[in-house]
Amino acid sequence: MKILLSLVVLLLAVPAYAADGGEAYDRVIKSNTLRCGIMLWPPYFEMDANTHALKGFGVDFYNAVAEILGIKITYSEIIPGQQAEDLNRGKIDAVCNDGPYVFSAMKFVDYTVPAYYGPTYVYVSEKNTSFKTPDDLNKKAVRFVGMDGDLSSDLVPRHYPQAALQTLPATSDAAALMLQVSTGKADAVIIDPGPVDGFNAQNSPKLKPLFKESPFVYPIGMSVKKGEQQLLNMLNSGISALWNTHGALPILRKYDPKG
Repeated sequence: MKILLSLVVLLLAVPAYAADGGEAYDRVIKSNTLRCGIMLWPPYFEMDANTHALKGFGVDFYNAVAEILGIKITYSEIIPGQQAEDLNRGKIDAVCNDGPYVFSAMKFVDYTVPAYYGPTYVYVSEKNTSFKTPDDLNKKAVRFVGMDGDLSSDLVPRHYPQAALQTLPATSDAAALMLQVSTGKADAVIIDPGPVDGFNAQNSPKLKPLFKESPFVYPIGMSVKKGEQQLLNMLNSGISALWNTHGALPILRKYDPKG
């Protein structure tokens, strides 16, 4: 797993608090608990099959942010693409490990400063030698697979408009996307390296990234309901403090020693 670090953005000054908090901020302060929605996506958030306990880089990172802020944090699974709806309904206070994966969502939520950056690549079967340049992917005969409400679907028509795109429901998981490529039902998928590393360790044929010199790069952090400035400011403070006090890097190196 390779996670690109930001050594500059996380040192930005956090804006001053407003006079009155929003609904979510008031709930968090009153209960001293942040209810964070998550999407199961290894190695960030994954559930133990036997104990159903959550584990992963995201769990460790956002637990550390909550500890700095002096609040508790609880996690509940949400469906990709429904973040804004769950935030607006008050089902959750924030989304952990969220980012502008689908551009249309940016109108409805606010994002924190990045907790870190993640690269994303086009992956194909290791047996596939057809694609020498990005232009080779932009053909009608090429079959991409993606997930509703995810960047795997959003980026295909923007960069490879001639290619075919098959979408899986938002309730699918990363393994389902990769199996489509591994079994030959699709030619390519746009996905981050973390889940691919786990998939390749247990499956054959493995997936390989194309054009590693030019990844898509996404900021990853937290999101809140549009206009929840008080809560956004608080979470920005926690993320920045974790990096500035050298608490974030040990967590990252635990999961990505070579990153």
